[in-house]
Amino acid sequence: MIAWRWRQFGAWVTLALAAAAAVLIALRPDPYDALRRADAHFAAGHYRAALAAYTELTTTLSDAALHRGIVLTVRGEVDPARRALVAAIKAGLRPRDYQLAVLYLGRVAAIEGDIAAARQTWQSMSHCDPDRCAQRDLLLADDDLHNGRIEEALAVYRAVALDALPANWAGFVIGRRAMLAALFDPAATPDLTIPATSFPPDPFAQPLLPPASDPATLAAVFAAEPVARPQLLGQLALDLGYDRLALAFLAQVDPAGPHGLAAAIYRAYAHLRLGDRQQGVEQLEQLAAAHPDDPRIGPLLALAYLNGGDLDAAGERLQQLRAAGHGGPALALAQAGLALAQRDFVAAADAYEQAVIAAPVAERARYVLLVARFHLDSGFERCTSGLQAVQAVVNVLPTDPEALTVLAGTRYYCGDTAGAQAAAAAALAAGAGVEARFYYGLALNATGDRANGRAALELVADQAPASMWRQRAETALELIGGR
Repeated sequence: MIAWRWRQFGAWVTLALAAAAAVLIALRPDPYDALRRADAHFAAGHYRAALAAYTELTTTLSDAALHRGIVLTVRGEVDPARRALVAAIKAGLRPRDYQLAVLYLGRVAAIEGDIAAARQTWQSMSHCDPDRCAQRDLLLADDDLHNGRIEEALAVYRAVALDALPANWAGFVIGRRAMLAALFDPAATPDLTIPATSFPPDPFAQPLLPPASDPATLAAVFAAEPVARPQLLGQLALDLGYDRLALAFLAQVDPAGPHGLAAAIYRAYAHLRLGDRQQGVEQLEQLAAAHPDDPRIGPLLALAYLNGGDLDAAGERLQQLRAAGHGGPALALAQAGLALAQRDFVAAADAYEQAVIAAPVAERARYVLLVARFHLDSGFERCTSGLQAVQAVVNVLPTDPEALTVLAGTRYYCGDTAGAQAAAAAALAAGAGVEARFYYGLALNATGDRANGRAALELVADQAPASMWRQRAETALELIGGR
């Protein structure tokens, strides 16, 4: 009897221990739960929170190392991004995640300017899921487009299967097809409808999307008169950073037509952006000789000299324009640019004031805003002339987000933190961007609201992850203990 009771007691102990072990296992933190929470931060654009969470998980999960590499790429931190991506691959990834890592390794190389390495990396991915293969091909086509291989890029855009892509990627392809097809058939009006796709959205592939115009802008261009489309598409390509594509569009503009001179100026500008300085300058010199009274060409030519480092040629050109009786705000702004290059802030301030005087009355407030921006950014007479200028602008444009942003920055650096907070809040309410939020965060912290100040600066870092504003916000967070 006693032996039986001991056996029963032993069974109870065993069951109790098993139950306790089951409870401990159930309550033990699941790293994949933490990964999913970090992924939710990433999908919501909370990159700082995502990065911190991924960093804690990298020693446990290779998926976390991959996602950490992705968020570092988004933040423009290419060296740590490469190390994280390589570490994730070495730790072992599922095929689909491996393919994503390869796409991002190519993206890191492209950010660094090593396009040959980027292409080689992408081309090494010979076996992949349909959407990953399509994304690989589209990234290669984007490089083709940047380098003027337009027909090759169009062939890819036409060949890619839209039903193998998420909706945002499919919409991107539709827009690209429309733009490039217009190069070969300028009179055609494309169908911009995005077909339905059952492919789920992928927040981790979203940052790989090349730049594209929004559908409304593209639709407006194609709604314009056919004679105006090449000019408009050329400007659109310039805005997106595809200078060789812009040149192809601008070459279709009739030189004798209403857009001929503007297209010629834009062509010269595109060559300057591509680094073809000699060709760009020569084209502007020819245009200046042919159109000596056009107020756009002379100042642009002076700025071309200036940006090429030839300050003497820039000064000589500006002197020639003044001697010929030319004036106007564009010439004054070019003079200001020359003075800034020479670090002559007094002369720059005088030139900005001349631009205000020469500007049409209806546009004068915008030029005063340029004066205020000069004082804010340079620090020269920021709290005297700069503060007077920006307050004058806000009196005329009380809801302008740029003016309110400059007012917030000027007030903050001049010690009026309460006024800076109010101006920054008004700027944000008017639709201003990360610069206003940066000043808002600084002002909140300076007035004692450290929690909301940190939150505002963290939002700046997330909203502009690969910009100087992220770097400035995180420097401020370190100084106030927000990290």
